[in-house]
Parts: sequence; C-alpha cells; structure tokens
Amino acid sequence: MADHLITMDSEGSIHSPGVVDVAEGKVVWVGNAEDAPSRAEATIERVEGVLLPGMVNIHCHTPMVLLRGAGENLPVDRWLHEVMWPREARLTPEDVETGMAAGAAELLSGGVTTSMEMYFYGEAVAAGAAWAGLRCVVTAPLIEDAKLSGLFGSWEHQLNQMTELVGRWEGSDLIQVGIGPHAVYSLSQQSLRDVAEAAAAHQMLIHIHVDEQQWEVEAVRKQTGMSATAFLAEIGMLDSPTVAAHSVWISPDDIAILAEAGAGVAHCPCSNGKHASGIAAVQQMRAAGIPVGIATDGPASHHRLDMFEEMRMALRLARIRSQDAAALLPHDALAMVTREAADAIRRPDLGRLAPGSPADMIAVSTGGPAFGPVIPDEDDLISRLVWSGTPAAVHSSWVGGRQVMAEGEVLTVDVEAVGRDVARRAVRLAG
Repeated sequence: MADHLITMDSEGSIHSPGVVDVAEGKVVWVGNAEDAPSRAEATIERVEGVLLPGMVNIHCHTPMVLLRGAGENLPVDRWLHEVMWPREARLTPEDVETGMAAGAAELLSGGVTTSMEMYFYGEAVAAGAAWAGLRCVVTAPLIEDAKLSGLFGSWEHQLNQMTELVGRWEGSDLIQVGIGPHAVYSLSQQSLRDVAEAAAAHQMLIHIHVDEQQWEVEAVRKQTGMSATAFLAEIGMLDSPTVAAHSVWISPDDIAILAEAGAGVAHCPCSNGKHASGIAAVQQMRAAGIPVGIATDGPASHHRLDMFEEMRMALRLARIRSQDAAALLPHDALAMVTREAADAIRRPDLGRLAPGSPADMIAVSTGGPAFGPVIPDEDDLISRLVWSGTPAAVHSSWVGGRQVMAEGEVLTVDVEAVGRDVARRAVRLAG
C-alpha cells in the first residue's frame, strides 16, 4: 500500500492513498485503497512517499560514463570529432558493458526504469543493461567516420550486426533491439536507404539524431536537396517507428511530416543548453500531436543522468522561448518522462501504472525540506515533485515487479566496485 499513488493513465488521473496490485511482474489492479479487491494470498508492502511509474529516458548514450567531463565547452561538432570519436575508437566491448552497467545503476537510482540507448557494441550495451536489471531499447549506431571504421567496420557490417542482434534477444522481457543511424549529415544516402529497408524487414524501431545544431540544416539541404526530416520521409525511414532525437532546428513543415508519420521526438534540454545548440519548439510539436519525451542525452554531453533536472530545464526553456509562464506545466513534464515518452517509442504499456503494464515503479520520498511546507487545498503534489524532486529522493524502484533498488541502494550492481573499474578504463580511453 502506498501513502500516495499517482497513476499516469490516459486521463492523468490521481489516486491517493492507493493500491497497486502486482502479479507475475505485471500490474493487475490500480486504484483507491477502499476499492481494492481482496486477495487473501497477496503479500502487502507499504511504500512510503509517492509511488510513480518508472521514468522512460528515450535518448541516451549511457556507456559515456566512461567519458564524462571530456571535451568541455565545445559545440557538438567539435566535441564529437576532436574528443569523443578519438576516445571511442579505443573502446572494447568490455568497456561498454561495464560503462553500461555503471550508468544503468545511476539511472535506476534516479528513477529511470527504461532507457533507449544509442551506443557502440550493441550486444555489450544489452548485456550491461540486463546485468543491472534496467529495461532497455538497444539501438547501436551506424556511423561512417575514418577514426571509427577500423574498430566497428563498414556501415554494412554495422547494419548486419544490429539485425543479427534482434534474434539473440528475441523473447527477452528487458531488452528490445532497434537501430540507430547517427544522423543524415554523418551517413551516406545509400546507408540510410538500407537502414530504412532493414528496419521495415525486421520490424525495428529507428533512433536518429535530427537537426541538433543549426548548421546541420543547410548541410543536409546541400547533401540531399531537402530537410533531414523530408529526406527521411522520402526514403521510407519514417514508415517504421522512429524517434528523432533533439529536433532543435526542425521547421513547421518538418513538424507536420513527423506528426503525419507518427514519429516521436526526444527532447534533451540540458544537453542542448550545455552545447548552445538551441531551444526546441516543444509546444508546437506537442500541439501537432507528436509524442515528445524528455531525455538526458549521454553523461558526456551533459554530466548528469538526472530526469528531475531535465524536467525543470524543459519547463524553463519552453517558457523562455514563448515568453509565457504557463507554456509547459509540471503535469506536462511528468507525462513527458513517463507515458508520453513511452508513446514516442511505441511502448504504450510503459510509463503507466495500469492493468496489464509491467510493474515498473519508483517510490519518491517527500520528506525533504524542499517539499515543504504543504498548504492543504493549495499545493499541487505533481508540481512539488517536478520542481523539488531529485534523484536522491528516489528510495526504491522495481522493474517488471523485481525490486532493483531499496532504501536508496541499487541491489543488482556493486556500485563501488564497478565505479572503480570505470575510473581505470576512463584513464586508458583518455590516452
């Protein structure tokens, strides 16, 4: 039983106090305590604080914990070419698995129960996530770069590896395999066309960077004769479920294309702010019917894997862009890290506490000083959670009904030992 229970159903209804009934890793009943069905054989557990659906982080490069802090104060293009890709050319699968496990523990401790990952060595990413018990959509990137080709092979080889990975994780409750072409500007037109065909043939979700930086717009237009979004539509990529990461500089016409295709967008406000990439038109995208999920990006792009900070930054940037203090509301932000993010990756079973959904849940303490004082009939619990919440307030989490964190401690990963391992590997990668 919970002191407070918030169910993020389609109407955004709130039940408090309430009960979540879980059986075989699934939610079977949710509602007010006085209406709960009797189940004599059930074990009753009282959860202090607020019980929420686990957060869904739909754009991350979590193994970049190995590179956290590298390449400070650079725009994205220089940061990638001068710092990230040279270091990533030294990666081993063991590096990636260790980095993923360490970062997955960090995500779980901050309330994230599902993450969509774009990083090299997809098998290692999947293994690291499974080690930690994190639900994960693995979309290893396709990239064409001279510094990386010797390590990861041709784009054809990379594409084959990803389609083969689908079969290896088929039937997994935790791991779903998609495909992550890096961006239109960084890949040949032929490779992008082949990605579109492979995704359709293998029913894979596509995860791609789109118009993160202003210079991309003209570069892609020179390359293809149209916008990145229009090109993706023309080659059939948007016929598959697609998440366009960042989408800072997309036009109104591009928004219409994404909306018609049913694509989702990953909004990364802290990363975009750190790299001075710009402020995405979140209000316009959501108004057009595009599901927009708030995401952290990687811990090298923005040091923290902190969805509470991302929610607050999303609210601030939307209000600055529109000069409207009600442009984006805390209720919107919470939806964008739960059910709306899940809708963006075509997983309507996630980001909700509703019958039939996996029991992916987090418990947040409201006992800290930032949560008080509370004035009855005036303070809104969701607003207080969004504006005052921190990863430290998350004290427990469950994925598929399995408890993976209790009393602030991750149960699946030896965080201290893995952290020492990450530190050793980071020194080697720095060269």
